[in-house]
Amino acid sequence: MTTRMTPVLMLVAALLIAAVGVVVMLGLALGQPWVGLNLAASDDGGVVIVSAKPYGPNGSIPPGTRLVALAADPEADGIELVASDIVDEPDTLETFAEMEQFFARQSRLHALLSGTAVYTDLVAPGETYHGALLNVSPRRAPADLPLAFWVQLFVGVTGFLVGAWVVSLRRQERPSWFFGLAGAGLFMSALCASVYSTRELALDGGLFILLSNLNFAGTMIFGAGMIGLFMCYPRDIVRGRMLLVALVVIGALVLADIFRLPPGPPFSRYLPIVLMMSAIAILVTAQYRATRGDPRSRATLRSLGLSVLVGAGGFVLTIIVPQLFGAATALSQGYAFLFFLIIYLGVALGVLRYRLFNLDEWAFRILYYMAGILLIVLLDAALVLVMSVEQVPAFSVSFVLVALVYLPFRDVLWRRFFAGHMPNRERLFAQIVDIALTPPGRSQQARWREVLTDLFDPLHMEPATPDAAPGIGDDGLSLIAPGDGGMPPLKLDYAQRGRRLFGPRDLALVEELLAMLGHAIESRRAYERGVAEERARISRDMHDNIGAQLLSALHSRSIARKDAMVRESLSDLRDIVNDAARPDLSLSETLADLRSETAERLGGAGIELDWRATGTAELPLAAVDMHALRSVIREAVSNVIRHARAGRVRIEIALRAERVTLRIADDGEGYDLAGSQEGNGISNMRTRVEGLNGTFEITPSKEGTVLCARFPLDTSRTDR
Repeated sequence: MTTRMTPVLMLVAALLIAAVGVVVMLGLALGQPWVGLNLAASDDGGVVIVSAKPYGPNGSIPPGTRLVALAADPEADGIELVASDIVDEPDTLETFAEMEQFFARQSRLHALLSGTAVYTDLVAPGETYHGALLNVSPRRAPADLPLAFWVQLFVGVTGFLVGAWVVSLRRQERPSWFFGLAGAGLFMSALCASVYSTRELALDGGLFILLSNLNFAGTMIFGAGMIGLFMCYPRDIVRGRMLLVALVVIGALVLADIFRLPPGPPFSRYLPIVLMMSAIAILVTAQYRATRGDPRSRATLRSLGLSVLVGAGGFVLTIIVPQLFGAATALSQGYAFLFFLIIYLGVALGVLRYRLFNLDEWAFRILYYMAGILLIVLLDAALVLVMSVEQVPAFSVSFVLVALVYLPFRDVLWRRFFAGHMPNRERLFAQIVDIALTPPGRSQQARWREVLTDLFDPLHMEPATPDAAPGIGDDGLSLIAPGDGGMPPLKLDYAQRGRRLFGPRDLALVEELLAMLGHAIESRRAYERGVAEERARISRDMHDNIGAQLLSALHSRSIARKDAMVRESLSDLRDIVNDAARPDLSLSETLADLRSETAERLGGAGIELDWRATGTAELPLAAVDMHALRSVIREAVSNVIRHARAGRVRIEIALRAERVTLRIADDGEGYDLAGSQEGNGISNMRTRVEGLNGTFEITPSKEGTVLCARFPLDTSRTDR
C-alpha cells in the first residue's frame, strides 16, 4: 500500500530538512577557532588586519597591522600567510595542484589555530612584533558571523522551500519536480558555501574539500533542474531521450571534475556552469518560439524565463565569468547569491498573475503558514545561539514576536496582493439591485458591463458569439460570461489589464451574480404585477361596489336613504383604498345584508326581487370569498337596473359540498353574446370568480339573461 503525503506534511518535512541543514552549517561555522580579526589581502600579496573585534580575543590589535605568519612556537619558523589563504572560493586557482596546496595549507593553519598556543609575527605602522602571542578562542562567536553567511543561508532555504512548495502542490507534474530539484541544488550549494566562504582564516582541509565538492554538485543539480524545467515547460519541446542525454552530460562534467580531467578548476567547474547557463538561455529562446500563438504559455514563460535568466545569469556574470577569465569580481560571492532570489520572486509573481505551475492564490496560504513556522524556529535558534537565552524563554519570545510582527505583516501582504481581487459583496449587491430596478434595455446592459469592469478590469469586452459556451477560454486569457436575466453573453479579455488570468472562481462569481440578478429582476416583476393587480382590484371594487351604490342612491326617492347609501359608499371607498380586512362573517349574515341591500336597490328601480338561499348558512366566510360574492351580486344587479328593463330578478344562492353556486336571472330584454362587447363590469365579475378557481358564464334566454357563477368555498383562505 502506497502512502501519499499531504502538501502540508511534505512542506513540514522540507522545513525539517531545511532546519537540520541550517543547524549543521551553524554548528560547523561556530565550531571553528576564532581570533576575532577581519582580514583582507594586502597589495603585496600578504594578509592585513582590517579591524579587530572589540569583544574578540585580540581586540587591542590596531587596524592596518600586517599578519605575517603563524607558529606554534615563538622561536620557530611559522606558516607565512599569503593572500590566497583568505579567498572566498578556491575554484579561482588556476591548477588542481594549486588547489591541493591550498587545501593542505588550510589544514595546517586550522591545526595550528586549534592548538594550545599560537604565536604570530605582526608588522604594525612603525613597529614590528616577532613571536607575539595570538589569543585564540576554541569557538567562533555567533555575533562574528558576517551578513554574507546569513544571506547564503536565507537564499538556500528560500530556494529549497519554494521548490518543495511547488512540488507538494503539483507533485504529479514533471516540471514541478525539475523546479524542486533546482531548489534542492541551490540549497546544497548555498549552505555549503556559507561556511567556507565566510571563514575567518582557515578551515580543516578535509571539511573544506567536502563542502567545496558539495557546493559544486549543488550548482550542477541546480543547473540540471533548470535545464530539465525549460525542456518541458511551458511546452514539452525535448523528448525523454534528449532529456536523459542532457542529464548524462551534466553527470559526466561532475565526474570529470572529481577525477581532475580538465586542466584546472576554472575549466572543470566554471566552464560547465557557463555552458549550463547558455543551455538555459537557448531553451528559453526555443520555448519562446514554441509558444507562438499561445498567449498564456508566453506569459508564464516571460515570468519564469526572465526571472531565471536575470537571477542565475546575474550570478554567472558577476562571479563566474570574471573568475573564468582571471579578472577580479566586483561583488562578494556571498552577496551575489541574492541574485537567485530574483528567480523565486519571479515564481511567486508568476503564480499570482499567471497561475504558474497551475497554482493560484490559495497556494500562498500554505506558504504563509510554513513561513511563520520557519520564523519561529529561526528566531528561537538565534536567541539560543547568539544571545545565549535559555531554550524555553527563547521559544516563548520567538512565538510572541512572530504573533505580533509576522502575522499582521502577513495579513497586510494578503490584503495587498489578494484582497484587491476579492469583490466587495455589499457593493455588488447594491449594484445588482440597481440593475434590477433599471428599465430593461441598453441602460440595464450598460450597468451590467460596469459591474464586470469593476470586478475584472478587462482590456477588452465584447458580445460573445451565439455558439460560445460559458467558461474560461484561451487558457485563462478570456472569460465567456453567460447571458441571463436579460443580459447578453459577453466575452472579457485579459483580466486586470492583462496582469492576471481568469480562473474557475471568476466564472462561478459571474454565474452567482447572474442568478442574483435574475432573482432581483423577478422580484421586481412580481412587485410590478402586484401593483397592477392591486390597481385592477381597486378599479373593480370602485366599479362594482361604489358605482352600484351611487347608482342606487341616484334612483332612490328617499333623501334619507340617499344619504345613507352615500355614507356606505364612502365607507366602502375607505375599505377599497386601505384594503382593510373585515372580521369573518357567517354566510347567513352576509346573505341577509346582501338581500336587504339588493331589495332596496331593485325596489328603487321598480324591480321585484325573488331571493332564495339554500345550504349550510353558519359556515364562516373568508373575507375574499365574501368580497367576491358581494361584488358579483352588486355588479349583476347594477347591470339589470341599467340595461335589462326587467320587471323581476331571481337570485339563487346554493352552498353544497363547500362550493358556492350563484344564479341570477332576469326577465328583461336579454344579452346578445355575439353582438355585444364584454364591458368592464362583466370582465371584473369573471376575473373575480376565476381568481378563486371558479367558473363564470352568462346565458341568454327567451325571457332575459341568466348569470351563473361557481367557486369553491375555502375556509382556510386568507384575506387577499
